[in-house]
Amino acid sequence: MRPTLDDAAWSSRWRTRSTLEKSLLCLGLLLVAATTTSLVVAGLVGVCAVGLAALARVPVGVWLRAMLGPAVFVGIGAVTIAVTLGPGDLWSLGPIGVDEGSASRAVLVAARALAATSAMVLLAATTPMVDLLAGLRRARVPEVAVDIAAVTYRMIFALLDAASAIRAAQAGRLGYASGRAARRSVGQLCAAVLVAAWDKARRLEDGLAGRGGVAAVPLVPARSVSTPFVLAAGGLVLGLAGLSLRAGLA
Repeated sequence: MRPTLDDAAWSSRWRTRSTLEKSLLCLGLLLVAATTTSLVVAGLVGVCAVGLAALARVPVGVWLRAMLGPAVFVGIGAVTIAVTLGPGDLWSLGPIGVDEGSASRAVLVAARALAATSAMVLLAATTPMVDLLAGLRRARVPEVAVDIAAVTYRMIFALLDAASAIRAAQAGRLGYASGRAARRSVGQLCAAVLVAAWDKARRLEDGLAGRGGVAAVPLVPARSVSTPFVLAAGGLVLGLAGLSLRAGLA
């Protein structure tokens, strides 16, 4: 089994583009989304991220599934911001309520968070993890951090493979034939996956240590940087930053 987002990155139209190009674009969008105080600018960042994902031919289903989890988390956080103690102008229920100020803050925070998430999903959906790890090494990120990221990435596949194999074996023995059997099988699945993951993690760590760590693994060859792409990305980010600054001063 492989994460769908990683599959999308390998088949993306931007797969052959330099990691530096995509990182400058996505991190620039992330910075604008994280610092803007304008709801309109946050929305524009999100729209740009979605449009660029469409340009890179990221499947719509993959994009929506990748955004679903963060969107639920952001929604819960926005509710906690909107709801305050005391009666509210917009809504009240006993000792709590929602007023215009808290509602506007919640909407702005949610818009900024979703826009920033869209920028990161764009990078993840167009750049395979092996390219990102190679880019981190070229950027002189400490080897320990890259090592941890690489082992974690490999552990995802170990967990997925173990869960898939165990679930298939359980299904073959009618482990999900009834609700009671399914609950028992899920509990046994979780326990077995944790044990298998622990064992595979230890073997992965031993294997990497025997090869000298991630630093001993050859780098993915660097791709040439496209000047027009960098200029276009810089223009887009600077334009959004200018709109954000203008909105903040207004």
